[in-house]
This record gives sequence, structure tokens and C-alpha cells, in this order.
Amino acid sequence: MTTNETPSNGATRWVYPLLLALVFAVLVWGSWRRWGNPFVDFGIELYVAWQLSEGKHLYRDIVWLGGPLSQYTNALWFRLFGVSYLTLSLVNIAFVAGLTALLYRFFTRTIGRTAGFTAGLILLVVFAFQSYETDGSWDYVAPYRHEAVHGLGLAILGLSVFADYLGQGGKWRSFGVGLCFGAVCLTKIEPSVALAGALAGGYWLGFNYLPPRRERWRQDIGWFVGGVAVVPVGFGLYLATQMPLGVALTGLLGNWLNVARTDAVGQVFYQRVMGLGRWRENLLRMGGGCGAFIGVLGVFTGLEVALRRVTRGWMVWSGAAFLATWLVAHTCMPWAFFLRPLPLLTGLILAGVAWTTMHCSDQTQLAQRWIPLTVWCVFGLLLLGKLGLAAHAGQYGFTLALPATVLLAVSAISLWPEFIRAKAWGTGALVRWGSAGVLVAFFLAAQESRSYFHSAKTIPVGAGADRMQTFGPPLSETGDITAAALENMAQIMPPGATLVVIPDGIILNYLLRRENPTPYTVFDPVLMAVYGGEERVVETLTAHPPDYIAWVQRSFQEYGLAPFGQDPRFGRTILVWVDKHYEVVQVYGAPPIGEAFGIALLRRRAASGGAVSHAP
Repeated sequence: MTTNETPSNGATRWVYPLLLALVFAVLVWGSWRRWGNPFVDFGIELYVAWQLSEGKHLYRDIVWLGGPLSQYTNALWFRLFGVSYLTLSLVNIAFVAGLTALLYRFFTRTIGRTAGFTAGLILLVVFAFQSYETDGSWDYVAPYRHEAVHGLGLAILGLSVFADYLGQGGKWRSFGVGLCFGAVCLTKIEPSVALAGALAGGYWLGFNYLPPRRERWRQDIGWFVGGVAVVPVGFGLYLATQMPLGVALTGLLGNWLNVARTDAVGQVFYQRVMGLGRWRENLLRMGGGCGAFIGVLGVFTGLEVALRRVTRGWMVWSGAAFLATWLVAHTCMPWAFFLRPLPLLTGLILAGVAWTTMHCSDQTQLAQRWIPLTVWCVFGLLLLGKLGLAAHAGQYGFTLALPATVLLAVSAISLWPEFIRAKAWGTGALVRWGSAGVLVAFFLAAQESRSYFHSAKTIPVGAGADRMQTFGPPLSETGDITAAALENMAQIMPPGATLVVIPDGIILNYLLRRENPTPYTVFDPVLMAVYGGEERVVETLTAHPPDYIAWVQRSFQEYGLAPFGQDPRFGRTILVWVDKHYEVVQVYGAPPIGEAFGIALLRRRAASGGAVSHAP
């Protein structure tokens, strides 16, 4: 292990892992069954995994815009351990534990145990169990899409194996890196592109600066390419046995094809995600935050130089630095914009680490520290691309901002203090403890937000292993209304009746165990644009009419649209068809035609005009 930290004995080396395990246990206990938002996105994850475990297939029976790896993996867990919210949650909790161990191992080997501990804490406290808003599922236990979390985890596993390959070589390690990359390509575009760029840079550096790797570059690349092919080819062959080859190939390439089909960057939703709508304001925040970070770091570095001859009182000075930065950050830091300068700072760290890599003559240091860190920098910077000018820990940032945030933290806690010691400017203690003060304030802010939102999840929805807590008043009426609706719908709809929820809320299908006879899991502008528009949806509904339709109120303001059916550009054609063929049975909450939340249950009319009878 390459590290400038003082070696520790067998007992103390377990202190950091045990502390991480304790934090992990506390966060699991404190968030128990309060993960995610079942009404926004995560209900789709449960429904699709259930249907796949029953024999349906993506692309043939279920419209899907992403790769197949995550959904079929979830279906496997359902087949092995039973279909339930708890099954998927426990599997994902185990995934978080493994990802924490991976981060700890990577940064312990490249920098030191303090860096590994810091990386693990950031994952657990800021990202994995977070709750920053009422909309969406942005934690790792009940994510909005498992592809985002699985893609990140597989990419980090690939980077860890690649670091081992640099130091020890071996055709199987290069094969393992390729295996991880091929699997990532079947999740989402963002981790695929980021890992591709990182590995391209890493292999180039390895072949140019490490003679043992250069001597075998053809064989190693060959094994890497072989590993890349395994998972995509395996899935392609499997899907081709279940559907036409063209459908299977379109599904495997869906990530890439759908970006071209939907013009994602031009959509109001993605412009907001990337901060392009208020680009001047976000640029000022990025620049100001970057300048403030560099200024504070410069002040503490200057204090290190000024006090470098002081031989006593370093504990006092370090304690003062910690308290000062914690107090200032806790009281003054605009946490909502804390990560705005992350792309600029990640770029600066990449420049410094890459320069050190290309000027380092120590082969061991290159293989064990500088090339792996350079690769991590590239990976973190490329992942931030989707966030654009609005880097943040919430929403899509819950996975995309993690690597860069970890990099910034370990640089401030470990790398820069080591640089100060190497230059004989001081001990690095002031910078280390000053950075620790900011991190602790950041952790407390995340904990405060999580406690607030988790404590507001007071409404149980579902029963038994499917029971989950969701938001109640005053934050939301959704939970109360949905819980009452589920109880009544179970009595109205006979077993075997089919149900379509329009435009969103397929969690109703899952909790009622009622099948959706159409391939649509949600009726949003992106999905309908990819699959033929509203006319195609109406054709599908006509060919496969459900026995019941649940019309659920949902705002589409993030897409720049009025609620479903109230905007002539969105939903009007579908609702005209529904009104012609269905009649209202029951309304829960407000009628779903305004801003207040409500659910209307509709039953299909008979050909003669009366409602279809469903006597048990």
C-alpha cells in the first residue's frame, strides 16, 4: 500500500472500518422502510421486476428506455427471495455495504486509511441514504432507476480492478475490467461514457509510463475486449430467444438510440437539470464557489507556512482550525449550492494529479497511486457532464456527483496536507482539520435534511413485506389518499382484473397485484415521444383495453407542460379516448383535473353502453 500515513498495528487498522459499519447500521435503522418515493419512479422499478419474474420481457412486453441488466437482476432477486419491497431493499442495502467497502479499499490503497474513511462517510451520509426533497427516489436503497446505482457501482468496481491490474498485471484482471465495462454499458449512458474515458486514459498512461504493462499491451487489450463482449453478447443471445432479433438489438442499444430520438439537451426538463435556464447565475455560483474554496485553502496554507517553526501547540491550532471552519460553514454556507463549483475544482485536481503522474519516476507510486487517481479524476469529471452548471447531491447528482465529491474531500483531507509536508511548508494539520470542519458541517446539514424528510414519512402504504412509509400532511396528501384508494380498489376490482394507471402511478398495479395489459409503465412526454406519440398509445389501448383505469393527478411542470390532459400538446388525445370508453366508479381526494392530488377509478363500458360486469 502506498501511503504517507503512519503504519498502524492490527488492532487500529480496523478502527475506520468499524466506524463505517456503525454509521451504516445507524443510517439503515434510522431510514428503515422510508427509502425512496413509491409514487415517483420507484413504483416502476417494483412493477417491472415483478412482471419480469412472472415471465414478461423488456422491449417485447414492456416499453423500456434503458439497458436490461438491472431489471433482469431485480427479477432474479424476486424469483429467489420472493416479490416484495423488502426483498429489493435488503439486496440494495447489501449493495451499499459492498460499495462502501470498494470506496474504502480504493482510497486506502491509493492515498491512506483516512482518505478511505472519508470516502466511505461521504457515500453513506451524503448520498446513499439521503433525502433532500419530497419528489423522486434519490437514494441507493430505493433509487429512481437501478441502472443509475448499478452503473456507478460496477464502474467503481472496474476502476478498483484496473488499479490492481496496474500494480500487478495479469490477463484475468484486464478481462475483469472489460467485464465490468461491458456490464456498465447495459445500464445507463452516463457511467458508460465516464468509464470509457477513464479507462482509455488509464490504459494509455499505463502503457506509456509502466514498462511491465507496455510489454504486454496487445495481450491485455485483447483480454479487455473479450471481457467487454461477455455480458452484452450474453444478454443479446438471451433476448433474441424471446423476441425478434431486431427488437432485442434495439433494446440493447436503447440507451444510445433514445438520446438521439428525444433530443434530451433541447428539452425543458434537462435544461433545468443542467442549469442552462439560469446559466449566468449558475456560472457566477461556480466561479464564486471555486474562488472561495481556493482562497480558504490558500489562507490555511499560508498559516501553515507562517507557523511551520512552531513546535508546540499544534493540537490547539488544529482544534481552532476545525472549530472555526465548522462554525463558519454551519452558519454561513449555502448548502444547496455547495457543490456548484465541483466541475471546476475537479478539473483543477485532474490537472494537478495528471501533471504529477507524468513527472513521477517512481514506478510503484505511479502504479499504486498516481495513475489510479488520474483515472478516478477523469471518471468523476465526465460523470458531471449531465449536471452541467448545476452540480448538486440531490436528484441525478445522487450518483453523478459522488466520485467528484469524494475526490474533492480526500484531496483536501489528505493529498494537499501531504503536499504541504513534502514542501516543508508545515505539517498539513491546519489544512486537514480545517477541511474536516467543513466536512462535518456538510454531514450535519445532510443529516438534518434526512431527519426532517424521513420524520415526515408517517403514512404506511402496502402491507407485510411490501409495507413502506411515505409522506403525509403537511408535506403531501398523496400518501393518505393513496392508502385509502388502495384499500377500496382491492374491494372493487376482482382478482384477475387488469389496470392501467394514467399518467403515472404504477405502484398501484404492484401493490394490488393487478397486471397492466399495455407495455407502458408511465405516460410521460419522453416515453411517448420515443414510442410513437399519443396516437400510438391510443392504438395500443384500443387493442389491449384494461378493465379499469386509474387516472392520477400529476404535475408535469418540469417538462414545461400543464397537468396531463389540460395541455393540448400532452395527454388530450388519450383522455378523449378514456372518456369515450370508460366511466367513473370512484374518486379519491380531489378530481384529478386541477392542482390538488386525486385519483379517479374508471371502469370500462360494455359495448351496449353499460359498465362491464366483474362479478367474482
